[in-house]
Amino acid sequence: MTTVERARRLASERPDRPVPCPECAAQVKGANLERHLAKTHDGAVGAHEARWGGPERVGSRWLLVLVLAAATGAAVYTATSGDPDDRIILGAAAVASLAIVVWGAVAWGVPLFPGRLRVDESGAVLRHSFGLARRRLSSIDKVVIGTAMESRPSGNSGNDDSYASVDVRVGGYLQMRGGRRQITVHCPSAGGVRSTWAGWEQGKKRKRLDITLDPREFVALQLALWERGTLSPR
Repeated sequence: MTTVERARRLASERPDRPVPCPECAAQVKGANLERHLAKTHDGAVGAHEARWGGPERVGSRWLLVLVLAAATGAAVYTATSGDPDDRIILGAAAVASLAIVVWGAVAWGVPLFPGRLRVDESGAVLRHSFGLARRRLSSIDKVVIGTAMESRPSGNSGNDDSYASVDVRVGGYLQMRGGRRQITVHCPSAGGVRSTWAGWEQGKKRKRLDITLDPREFVALQLALWERGTLSPR
């Protein structure tokens, strides 16, 4: 079933309540969805979507851990070998510094790592680190919704000549939990996700986000969760 077909079925079940448009994510009264699609989106029919893509942040965290571990190993080797090699020390420091810069850039929203998310009747899968790794939820037991935050440079330096950062709101997130595992999906414009759905819990503000979807695909995710019974209309 396409995302548009899911939205139409939802609209038919709740004609007097707002539903998210599957094309632009706007809140539309269920009875007016067909008119909105015809007028604004040329009667969109949608594609059979099983997965969605966007910049992910898991890969940068793994990169940082691996590089820092390698730099620590190089430092230990240099200290215990009795024959320090400046090339090893400088090379490890340079690579570690680059990894920290990449991690910081991704944490500030730079789309350096492409990711893929899939949700179906068997659970959810996030492919990250250029498709080399994945995080799988064999079940989706809980959905948590909250405010997404990022740290941004404030532009004001302190007495130590370092620049302070401030936390700013960057949209919302929807977190799927299965056992001890979780996948946190960020959207810069989460729309009316809170007012549309029931069956979720309020979450705290979060900066640790796994993948970012655009509003259209964020709606597709919500409708997929509704179809599998994880979310229910208000």
